[in-house]
Amino acid sequence: MYSVAIVGAGSIGEKRAKVVTTHPNCNVEYICDIDYKKAEIFSAEFGAKPVSSWQHIVDSEVDIVVVSTTHDHLASISTACLKTGKHVLCEKPMGRCPSEVYSAVKAAEETGSAFWGGYNHRYHPSLQELKRICDSGELGALLSIRARYGHGGRPGYDREWRAIPELAGGGELLDQGIHLVDLSLWLLGDFSEVSGYVETHYWDMKPLEDNAYGLFRTANGQIASIHASWTQWKNLFCFEVFGREGYAVVEGLGRSYGREKLRVGKRRIDGGVPEEKTYSFSGCDISWELEWNAFLDRIIRKKSQESQGLDGLTAIEWVYRLYRASAERRAIDHTEVVK
Repeated sequence: MYSVAIVGAGSIGEKRAKVVTTHPNCNVEYICDIDYKKAEIFSAEFGAKPVSSWQHIVDSEVDIVVVSTTHDHLASISTACLKTGKHVLCEKPMGRCPSEVYSAVKAAEETGSAFWGGYNHRYHPSLQELKRICDSGELGALLSIRARYGHGGRPGYDREWRAIPELAGGGELLDQGIHLVDLSLWLLGDFSEVSGYVETHYWDMKPLEDNAYGLFRTANGQIASIHASWTQWKNLFCFEVFGREGYAVVEGLGRSYGREKLRVGKRRIDGGVPEEKTYSFSGCDISWELEWNAFLDRIIRKKSQESQGLDGLTAIEWVYRLYRASAERRAIDHTEVVK
């Protein structure tokens, strides 16, 4: 039985706590939030003990810590917990910048604890099936990815914590765009260079961006084009993969993003309209549960790059290379160090 502490009693912390409590080998022991009243209410729901100081979690005997705070505390709490031998699932982006994430990765390597970046999008059924299709060769050699993700915010969005540089570390690229970067890396492997732009088109949040446009290239010439936007107005998720023999398109993530669907088309030799199959995934979002099961599996098996947070570190490094590409108006390659 694994004892678990949730640090950060927001909506994501609640999702994680619900998954933990339904797992037969886990229990939520602590709920931690700087707002003690919030932690108290949250704890009553899950039969846990409320605390207001994350240092209490560091000093505790829990096995696993889920860190779901604002970005400015993600890496420091993760690092402190990893140094005491606890396993950590840290929500993306795992820190405000690569150097913060690296500090936690280093702590995991030194102690052998599992450090996992919370990129639940990989575990949506449509994206799991997309990964299987790509790996099976059904689409032939992969050529390119075109991905879009965005929403329109809400009144006062530019006065929330995500619009404060000291708390957020970055804007829409670091918030939603990093999911697109992670998924593209997951399917194509590492990139060799990136070019693009980050812009503040609408929301009063400079120097943070509300739109990001990135063009990533692998050493084999595969291209991933991403657009992450806080001026999408109507929530949208669309992830398209093109291969030599066909294509696959994931649309929707459930709820306000629309029903989750996967369309797969096979290229016809005569150039006619491709044959297409559509898979629809209804019901509740099970990505959180599937990711938690994968995380526990990594803990049991003990060996995995993912368990050291390296995938998450790679994703935020490419986010910061895109920031530099935009600032310097040039392509940035993989050899250029970002901090």
